[in-house]
Amino acid sequence: MDAHALQELIACVNRVTETGDPGLTLADEMARPLSAVWQSWDDADTESSQVLGVFLFYRYLAAHDRTDMLMAIRTLTPCLLYEDMALPPDMLPFLADYGVCEAERLREDARSSPDPARAERAAFAWRRIVMATEDGHPQREERERALRRSLRLLAARRGDTAHLDQAVAAARAGLVPQGHRDRLATCHEFLLALEERYEATGNAEDHEAALRCAEELAAYAHSSARDAIGCSLLFSFGEKLYQRFLRDPDTADLRRAIGFLQDSVEFPGPQLPTRLLVLSRALSLWSATARDPGIVTEAIARAEQAEELVQRNHQDYPLIKWQIASLYFARYHTTHSGDDLDRAAAAILEATLCLTRELQITALQSDIAFAQYERTEDSEHLVTVLALRKRVLRKLPEDDDFSRADALYSLSQAQLHWYRRMGSLGHLDSAVDNGRAALDLVAATDARRRQKFLCGLGRVHMTRFALRGERDALPEAIDRFREAVNDAPDRYLPVALLAAALGHRYDLTRDTTDLDESIAAGERALELAPAQQRAGILLDLSGARRLRFGGTGDTTDLDRARAALAEARALPALSARYRMRISLEQTELASLSTVNPEERLSAFEAAVELLSEVGLSSPHHEDREFMLSVHAGLGAKAADAAVAANRPDRALELLEKARGILADTAPTPGWRGTRATTARHLCRNATRGPIVTVSAIETGGLALLVTPSGVHPVALPGLRLHKARARHKALKMALASGAWEDVLDVLTWLWHTVARPVLEALKAAGWQGSRLWWCPVGVMSLFPLHAAGDGHDGVMDRVVSSYLPTVRSLPAERRRPASPGKALVVAMSRTPGQASLPGAASEVNSLSRLLSATVLHNEQATRDAVLTALPSTRIIHFACHAQADTREPTRSRLLLHDQPLTPRDLPFGLDADLAYLSACATSDVLFLGADEALHITAAFHLAGFRHVIGTHWRIDDLAAADIADHFYTVIAAHGPDHAAQALHTATAELRRAHPDRPDLWASHLHVGP
Repeated sequence: MDAHALQELIACVNRVTETGDPGLTLADEMARPLSAVWQSWDDADTESSQVLGVFLFYRYLAAHDRTDMLMAIRTLTPCLLYEDMALPPDMLPFLADYGVCEAERLREDARSSPDPARAERAAFAWRRIVMATEDGHPQREERERALRRSLRLLAARRGDTAHLDQAVAAARAGLVPQGHRDRLATCHEFLLALEERYEATGNAEDHEAALRCAEELAAYAHSSARDAIGCSLLFSFGEKLYQRFLRDPDTADLRRAIGFLQDSVEFPGPQLPTRLLVLSRALSLWSATARDPGIVTEAIARAEQAEELVQRNHQDYPLIKWQIASLYFARYHTTHSGDDLDRAAAAILEATLCLTRELQITALQSDIAFAQYERTEDSEHLVTVLALRKRVLRKLPEDDDFSRADALYSLSQAQLHWYRRMGSLGHLDSAVDNGRAALDLVAATDARRRQKFLCGLGRVHMTRFALRGERDALPEAIDRFREAVNDAPDRYLPVALLAAALGHRYDLTRDTTDLDESIAAGERALELAPAQQRAGILLDLSGARRLRFGGTGDTTDLDRARAALAEARALPALSARYRMRISLEQTELASLSTVNPEERLSAFEAAVELLSEVGLSSPHHEDREFMLSVHAGLGAKAADAAVAANRPDRALELLEKARGILADTAPTPGWRGTRATTARHLCRNATRGPIVTVSAIETGGLALLVTPSGVHPVALPGLRLHKARARHKALKMALASGAWEDVLDVLTWLWHTVARPVLEALKAAGWQGSRLWWCPVGVMSLFPLHAAGDGHDGVMDRVVSSYLPTVRSLPAERRRPASPGKALVVAMSRTPGQASLPGAASEVNSLSRLLSATVLHNEQATRDAVLTALPSTRIIHFACHAQADTREPTRSRLLLHDQPLTPRDLPFGLDADLAYLSACATSDVLFLGADEALHITAAFHLAGFRHVIGTHWRIDDLAAADIADHFYTVIAAHGPDHAAQALHTATAELRRAHPDRPDLWASHLHVGP
């Protein structure tokens, strides 16, 4: 809880109490504390609930916003049910209506436990409900009866059952023989007395005696007309058979129970919703036994029929919604229908709004949210899962090993997925710990849950191996999967996971025994798997057989690999993710020497076509970034396949289609990206000079020279992907340690491996220009290609370089040069939590002198002030700190006075000349996602700034000021369209002065025409 924000709310509530003016809660300055308290609110903290609820109630009185009232009811209900707190009198009727569902759940919970404290909690809640219910309320009498039942239950839990015993004894004594005219009446009185004592004590003998009475009464009802009394008697017997089945499972009891329950719902009445709910529950249990999907459908229909008959404040409403959610979720596991999952999610959300502290509902909500994440890969669902599962674990009793094991397992799997998504090492370590703890708590005889937990822990270890390179984790994973197979040899999942793990070990050791066992296990898993789970197993089998063919040359394996792939492709209703996996496996098969280049190219074309569908399946930008980063490098491989097929034009088209997908999905017409590009159109962009794409894959690098005459490929055999990654790692380490000689070594490698072959190819083709655009792909976007050189010759000695996020991002038409327009300088000499930047003041003075710029300095440089000024600004200069988020580049930020500025904040469709980002690492991205290149520098260019100056790495403050001064001297004299030449001149001069300090002159880059 945000203590400071809570104190602000308390102070405001006190002012409203003193002044009588609820409008004080609507003041702008109260928005932040309200948001902070609401986001951190926990209903277990009733003191903060009281403050928040009263504040929201006052907001409702001031503005009559129904949302405020609903939130107030939600937060104040725990105060009514669990504490003897003073609450606004006008709120009490609403709180009673809202809290009745939870009060009834407390009574049900107390019935199932011998703990007097639970019964006392239920009685307290019902006492408060009755106190808050107005005289004349239609449910007043029913709530008073619930209170009396709760008090009797409390007395029984405290050992006082005398009055109940007396009632049973009296009813038994009054029971007349069969055949007597009063037999039914006295039997019914005896039944009611037994029911009351059983409810309070849970004595099984009372239940059996009550069941015999109910059976006798049901026999009478069966032979009579279906009226209210008859249906009540039929329900009583059916419910007791159902309860006995729960206590001592016997399918004969369950089948009989369903028959009587079905008969009991033929007559309408106030008890019909409860009868329909019990019938639905019985049917759902029978469906698991009979394995008949039609029974689940009937169970759903009965629960939804009950839902139609009740209001939201009915005590059974949340239980009905819970039942509906459970049924749809159970059916989803069979049908894998998104509609079933959506309905389950909607129903469980309604249930949670009524039962705030019901852990079983929270657990189900968590499981449904996790299924939604697995289906959509929407990270918001995963955030929900983590929060809910932590909440369940926090509130479970320490001695409840069964429930804690389930909760620990569920949390472990959520943490595993969060690590896969965000790279958070702490979450992966916690996933290991929680997975082991769950396994320790599960009984050795509980084979079903044990194999589930073993598979979960094995998956965590597999991730440790696959994504963190921890070799000791792989044998642990294999051991866990083998244990799971031994516990449940007839279940497909552990067998399929074991097959995949053995395949990974083969990749590591090249021991064919592992590969043979992997294939055998995969075939076994395929025999066991239901139809909807076969796709992944078939794809793994195809890959394993392809690998074995590569080692043995046995064409049988190749044929079976292709057959498995064809079978997977033929499966119905495949998700885009599986269709992508199929296409990628096809590219691997097509890469074998027995296949012609055109077939290999076709396979890559199919995969590239799916990229947009896979990458844009989520509405959330960070999810799109993640999904596209998973397939980073696909465009480079596709381009290589096209060149191998002697189709360089197609290579460029595929490379472009696989890149910049996020940049082409902007929400406004002003966005300049477009997906409809052909090589002919792209070559028109090269009229002012060649555009050079540079990519690296494991077999070597490739440069595509885009010129007005066409696309010309240049092979770069020394540019293997693993070598490029190693060189980038060396570059980062050298920059961090100040090893400038090592930085120069990387620039020399770039020159000999990439830049010189490109420039020599252009020269051989007759090009004699001095202007060149680099369009690097993947890991190559992290290198300063413009600064490549060996100290004697280099790129800076031959050409003026610029960069492009994609080839299509360079406009074909060039505007007339313009003199500098309105300029804005955003300077942060002092930034909270960061080192001071004395050079920022120098940059302010330089730009004020050269461009008569408006200045936002330190406290003036707020995020809103910058965004307000952007649309009317032609030139903007940032002299501030920057932080690159290499995992989610669009979360990278320029640090301003109050809030950071990120690429997502930029308005689209700007018509501006120049953005100069004199900050650290504004062009840095994690190479896994670098196909998108949505760092800060590219974002300003794509938002509408024709020229952007950025940096590859952290720069010296004073050197940055010198470069800026030289740069703007040229801009002031010749206009922004001389930006590339101005930057080239400034950095070249610094290189001449400090040739041994590449950190000073190699970082700056120009993006634009």
